[in-house]
Order: sequence, then structure tokens, then C-alpha cells
Amino acid sequence: MTVGGTPLLPEVLRAYPYSWSRGFAWDPGTEGSGENLAYARAVLEACLPPEPLAEPLPPEEFDRDGLPDWDDVPDWVVVRRVVRNHMPYTWDMTVGRMAEAEAECAAEGVDTTDFTERTLLLVHAWLAQETLGWVGVVVEHEPDLAPWLVDVVERYVARGMAVRAAQDALPAR
Repeated sequence: MTVGGTPLLPEVLRAYPYSWSRGFAWDPGTEGSGENLAYARAVLEACLPPEPLAEPLPPEEFDRDGLPDWDDVPDWVVVRRVVRNHMPYTWDMTVGRMAEAEAECAAEGVDTTDFTERTLLLVHAWLAQETLGWVGVVVEHEPDLAPWLVDVVERYVARGMAVRAAQDALPAR
């Protein structure tokens, strides 16, 4: 039974083994096996939005240097901090925990219109970014390990999600 109620992510994403404390980053020592590459591809397929995004995601990393206080940070920075605290792993992303995170974000002045939908889209973008980064490292010298990568990259770029990571995942030609 999932703690906190109904899961919000598909099974393939709930099985994601890396936490937000690591930024969802894959362990650099993860073997580039067929099994791991197949799982990475399944994650990328699950994270890909069905249509192009209105604005690219994930947002560029935010540098708060020089800002006087937290009132000047974008809402997504607050959302990421709150959601990470409530749901440190993807299997923790449930309706109940998302409602708790939404209430906390609202209390901090974040616009919570379509909160769950927008938050899950951000989570998908961060998962895709890290997964593409790992795949890019694995195939850097052996592009034949992931013949599907070019198609996946083209779809990510066309839909505006994890564009830089997608482009960087392709081996130099």
C-alpha cells in the first residue's frame, strides 16, 4: 500500500530509485546495461509530454545570490522545496501528500492554481533531465547502446522539455 493514498505517477516512475536529495540524479556508477538503458528509455517515454509545452521545462536553475529574501524567488523554487520535503522519492507522490504540499505552498503565497498538474509536469521535467544526462554519459563512446536515443531527443526538443539535457545526451558526431 502506498503511504498517503492514491499514487500520482505511473509505476515506471514510482520505481525510480533516486531521491530528490540527489536531485533525482542517477548514480554515476550505474552500469550501462541493457536492463538499465531499457528502464531509462521507459522513464523518458513516461515523462514526455503528449503535446508541446507552453514554456520550456524545467526552468533554468535559480541563483538567489544578491536577493534580499525568499520573497523574490519564483514560485517553482518554493514548490520544489516543499514537494521535496513532503515526497522525497517518486513513490511518495500521492494525492494525500500532494494536498499537504499544496496547502503549505498556498500558506507561503504560491499560486496553487492547477497545483498538482503543474507540479507533476515539473517533476517529469526534472526526472527526464537527469535520465537524459545519465544516458548521454553512457552512450558518449558507444552510441549503438541506445539506437532509440535520437528519436527520443527529437521528441523532447520538439515538445520543449529538458531540451538542453536532450541535446547534450547525443554523442558528438
